[in-house]
Amino acid sequence: MKKFLFTFILTLATMCVSAQSLGDVPATVSASDVTILKESVVVFAGHDSIAVNPETGKIDTLEVQDGMLFFSPEEYEQLARDPERLRATVAPGESWGPDYGDWAWSWVLPLNAFKKAAMLYTFKYPSVDADGNLIYLSALMGVPFPMFSGSTGSPKNLIIGCHETITSNYECPSEWNSSAGAPVASGNCMMLQYCRNDIVRQPSCLVIIPDYEGYGITKDRAHPYLYQELTARQVVDAVRSGLAFYDHLISIGKAEPMAPGWKSVSIGYSQGGSVSLATHKFIELNGLVDELNYAGSVCGDGPYDPVTHLRYYMKDNGTTYDGTNKTEHREERVSMPIVMPLILKGMCDSNPLMRQHYIDDYLSMKFLYTESIKFIEDKAQPKKKDQYSTDRINEEYVEMLKKGKTGTYTKRFHDGTETKYTRKCSAEYFQDVMELNKDAAFGKLDSIMTPICLDYFRALTENTPVPTEPGLMQDLHRALESNNLTKGWTPQHRIAFFHSTYDTVVPYENLLSFMRNQQSLTYYFFDNDQSRSTNAGVSCTTATEDQAKVYIRDATCKEDHVPAGTNFFMTGATGKVFGLSPDMRMIRWVLTGSDD
Repeated sequence: MKKFLFTFILTLATMCVSAQSLGDVPATVSASDVTILKESVVVFAGHDSIAVNPETGKIDTLEVQDGMLFFSPEEYEQLARDPERLRATVAPGESWGPDYGDWAWSWVLPLNAFKKAAMLYTFKYPSVDADGNLIYLSALMGVPFPMFSGSTGSPKNLIIGCHETITSNYECPSEWNSSAGAPVASGNCMMLQYCRNDIVRQPSCLVIIPDYEGYGITKDRAHPYLYQELTARQVVDAVRSGLAFYDHLISIGKAEPMAPGWKSVSIGYSQGGSVSLATHKFIELNGLVDELNYAGSVCGDGPYDPVTHLRYYMKDNGTTYDGTNKTEHREERVSMPIVMPLILKGMCDSNPLMRQHYIDDYLSMKFLYTESIKFIEDKAQPKKKDQYSTDRINEEYVEMLKKGKTGTYTKRFHDGTETKYTRKCSAEYFQDVMELNKDAAFGKLDSIMTPICLDYFRALTENTPVPTEPGLMQDLHRALESNNLTKGWTPQHRIAFFHSTYDTVVPYENLLSFMRNQQSLTYYFFDNDQSRSTNAGVSCTTATEDQAKVYIRDATCKEDHVPAGTNFFMTGATGKVFGLSPDMRMIRWVLTGSDD
């Protein structure tokens, strides 16, 4: 009876979901609400290389990234007085800049060290959870060092960094400045690169990268995956709190004011791409454009339309819209199986429409015995070795496809009780829900989903109306559609999209959906080739690069999701070249837009 009443109350709540609110956005924020958890210094290592500039086609001196390393402020102060030792520590065996000799070490750090370093602050700030209740989250802020004594350290612009999908806490931004030898090939690293004070390749920027709820200091909480409005609100709260703290640093003489005419740009790839667009929407719809001097967003391969996204998994047979070229995707397959529990768990944990349901209403027990839910929840484990990155999860899937395993699924009921299910599963058992594709596990949706879920999505078409009445699948459909960023608003500021048509994890259909639903905007295609969207049957009004509201780069990458991310941040085949990557070009385009 207790469970029945609890479910009944939740059902009534979902019928009135339109009346729920995340609460009003505070009129002002205060630095007194910000707590600094950690301070460190990041040093960027790179070297100059003579190569063909991919932007100009001419021989040029480009900078290739070798690595990055974090130090306590005290450690850095000692190392910076010995530039050779500093270079050897960050990138052993690499030469990454001119040797300026040992001039004036007693009163100023070397020019090269200034150029390559930034101050990092991990901070705690107030925001709201899905119920509008006060919650404290964490974020990372990078502050550029000045070029040399007597020069200004004023950040030229603000970068709002939105990190990609992660499934382990050690990958989150606030943990990044304690990761020894953090890899260059990561979104966090590449977004921190914008802190660099390098007048040749880019202006220095203030960078704020929030942890999403469920990571950082909230690692014990569920992550509301793809709950776009909530995550955007939390990102904006982090940015406003970070700016308030930066103003405090200015007031005590530890930072220079932002440069005159500074602007902010949100940027992200994958989940971060959709969060960047959601942040754009939130800023515009909540009257925060002037406060944040917001110029627009840069979005790479993001899931902007969840229903269209899932329909691709059900229907696609390798479409690339690029001649006869095909991907390995086939209907009712998913090339990254952990995406399904991430989406459904995020909905059940946080979306008001879904809280009366359970993940096993949608995912089969056979798939749940893979322990995918455990992999996601183990982000809260204190030790790195006990957490699961997406790469490690794929390795676990491949291992069980070869050897089987004893799987456990723990169902947690809404009344606080739980039931644990355990089964010894053979390799053949798991081969019914996944298949080995080279060194990756692909999921079979006809066995991953419950029969009712599978039948619903099989019947879903582009013209299926969004349900208006509650129900098991109707609630899921409504929850997914509530996070559709391609409609319900008309963007007023520039948006730059990068999307590989070969992406089978976050398909190109997400971008096509935006173009279909935003016909009043004008579009510029970087490659002067509109063939992919045209082949998809999507037309739009084009404009010159300086006049367009939307910039599209959809024909320069023929890679799947993860390597496309490398292309987005680091120009792919060109190598780890800084300042010429698609994301940097698109940021520059967004910043040059007019305010009207």
